Amino acid sequence: MLKGQRIIDGLEIRAAEPKPYRVRVPAGIVHMDEDEASMFALGAVVGTFGEVARGPR
Repeated sequence: MLKGQRIIDGLEIRAAEPKPYRVRVPAGIVHMDEDEASMFALGAVVGTFGEVARGPR
């Protein structure tokens, strides 16, 4: 979903590394552990769709 919305350029998971999640963003590659990756994903989704969720009811 994040790649489809052009928030990230890609994701690679290398299980053997201490920070196995490699998220490609326009500024480069960010290495994250599972907690960091989940918080990044949550923040990216809220940042992108938060206004839609708070829109007129």
